[in-house]
Amino acid sequence: SEHVAKMLRRKAKREETEGVGAFVDRHGARTRPRQKRRAQVPTESDETGERLESLVFGKQPFQPATAATQSASSEESDGEASGDAEGSGDGRGRSSDGTPGLVTAKDPSEVLQRKPAWRDEDDQEISVDISAHRRLRKLRKTETETAISGTAYSQRLRTQFEKLSSQPEWAKAASKKKKKQKRRVVDSEDSSSESEEDGEGLLQRTGDLLARRGERLPQGSIDIQRMKDANDSKRAEAVLQSVEFHPTSSVLLTAGFHKTLDIFQVDGQANPLLQSVHVERFMIRCAHFTADGREVVMAGHRRSFFVYDMVAGKITRVKGIRGRDDNFYDRFAVSPDNKLLVFLGKDGYLPLVSNKTKQWVANLKMSGDVYDVAFTPDSRYLLSVGSDGRVYVWDLSARSCVHSFADEGCIRGTTLAVSPGGSYVACGSDSGVVNIYGSDCLRRDSPKPLKAIMNLTTGAHHSCFNSTSEILAISSRLKKDALKLVHLPSMTVFSNWPTPKTHLSHVSAIDMAPQSRYLTVGNDKGKALLFRLNHYYNGM
Repeated sequence: SEHVAKMLRRKAKREETEGVGAFVDRHGARTRPRQKRRAQVPTESDETGERLESLVFGKQPFQPATAATQSASSEESDGEASGDAEGSGDGRGRSSDGTPGLVTAKDPSEVLQRKPAWRDEDDQEISVDISAHRRLRKLRKTETETAISGTAYSQRLRTQFEKLSSQPEWAKAASKKKKKQKRRVVDSEDSSSESEEDGEGLLQRTGDLLARRGERLPQGSIDIQRMKDANDSKRAEAVLQSVEFHPTSSVLLTAGFHKTLDIFQVDGQANPLLQSVHVERFMIRCAHFTADGREVVMAGHRRSFFVYDMVAGKITRVKGIRGRDDNFYDRFAVSPDNKLLVFLGKDGYLPLVSNKTKQWVANLKMSGDVYDVAFTPDSRYLLSVGSDGRVYVWDLSARSCVHSFADEGCIRGTTLAVSPGGSYVACGSDSGVVNIYGSDCLRRDSPKPLKAIMNLTTGAHHSCFNSTSEILAISSRLKKDALKLVHLPSMTVFSNWPTPKTHLSHVSAIDMAPQSRYLTVGNDKGKALLFRLNHYYNGM
């Protein structure tokens, strides 16, 4: 516009008159030439304005041209340190006398070290009781610890968050960039000393990791987290009758009356489907991995059973058990040494089948009907329980019953489990009571249970121990959300889980991963619910 053009002409005229030593103002008065202003160091107000401008208009991030940053930039161009910057400051744009001035540092790497935007000095004065609330008990290092300072509380919350959440990509990129800048600034001697410190830190963290592996699971409350359903990529169309983890890999099988065996990879996030096998006219009642993890054996309401070879991808039908006239074999167990399959027959018979040839080996016979069986970890003995309320101990090498005892208070036994270490035996009954015995019950005539768990109000149908024998999971399929986790060796039930908001529905099957990282729960809606046990997940 015309007004702007006039302003530009006036400015040009003033610049010309300044060059000759004098100029005439608009009133005709002759004045002295203007002196050039001294270069001023940007103050805090200037810096704040430029930062705001850069955020609003998208300019380059503001960086004051201080002596320290100039020194750092010159070092980057030369590839080595050029010396310490003169002066000193407090790192907030002020000199040592408190006035706005240059930001200098004795160590150039301090400029690259970003400090917290705000730090509360009152954190040291406050006290937080981490034993009073259930959600905070996980922050305790010992069971007797109660109150900690605000600074320690903040640090433990940060550590807990880092355990449960992976580092985002932008943070990884920033960390890599920061390390590169640090290598350029620090000379060879300093970088070698820092590498030694990093090595010591790594050894210290590794030592902490090994220490956590040896920690015992605390009682009272359990740190458990709901994950994406294990079979979310392919939900079952019927009640899940079997859920089981692979003995060596992060793999889970699900099977049920929808005549399909599904195998998933368990990572807690995507849980992709690996294989799916449909068996025509065969509703699967029970499915187990073999001990070597190479095959899956499936049984249903038929005399025959099926074997799926996971390596070859081939399914084979075994036409019943020779010498037996049972109408069906819908339940069985696999020995830990991978040599035998034991089926639950009628009238108390337990047919033993060779896992290698899938042929009949021998029969065991107990009084009444058999409802559940369990092997000892060394595969020397087999335990069975049934309608007469007694527990039978079978010597598999002699093929005979060597001991039996009455489960205290039991009229009809429904579930049986032996801990991986052989220290505990859990016997559940149709009344919902689960008795926990020590290993001496295999020899004593009238053993007394170490503890009777009475938290189930309907019959106990499933029981299993975790790999460290610190957790016993028990459940009933007759009532919704009927599942409890028992802590060992205290024999107490974890009080914080499941909660009223943990919708398990009717539990039809349960299992825990070999390293105890996950717990899976199959229900009547065809879901394989997945829960992460953080105590074991963080320590592995």
